[in-house]
Amino acid sequence: MLVSRTACRAPFRSGAAPRRALAVRATAAPASTAQLKSLLDDASAAGLGQVRFIVLGDGAILESVNNWGGVRYNDVPSRGTLATIASADKSFECHIVLNKVKKALIAKSKAKAGDYDVYAIRFQGEEGKMLLTCLLHGQAGVYQPAAVEAWKKLHEKYGDALDFA
Repeated sequence: MLVSRTACRAPFRSGAAPRRALAVRATAAPASTAQLKSLLDDASAAGLGQVRFIVLGDGAILESVNNWGGVRYNDVPSRGTLATIASADKSFECHIVLNKVKKALIAKSKAKAGDYDVYAIRFQGEEGKMLLTCLLHGQAGVYQPAAVEAWKKLHEKYGDALDFA
């Protein structure tokens, strides 16, 4: 959290010259790429288990269920740093361009169809555009208890949202 100081006028008192006082205002500091890497590393180590990875493209939607495996980082000159979440046999890979992620949301919500909770980690780009949604995978709200506990620990550590802008 950043603390900024702004000058403000103290209330005028009769017969006294106006004084300038400093008001301290707390503002949330944008998280760093290091914090995004920390979130990805912690999610990999947490034991989230089966996760549904969802990407909404212009004209197509891709959904794939896989374990949230290990993450590795690679600097690509034309793109920046890529985070890759991959299965052990490399049959599944998810690449995230870190400098495109402007916000991460760690949110629990009600399912659109059904009376159960959905546990999500969402990565947003410019102007709130959804880049990637990662949902704990279960059937009608039946999740592995260890996966829910792992998600809750991530939420406890990082809160509802991390801004990277």
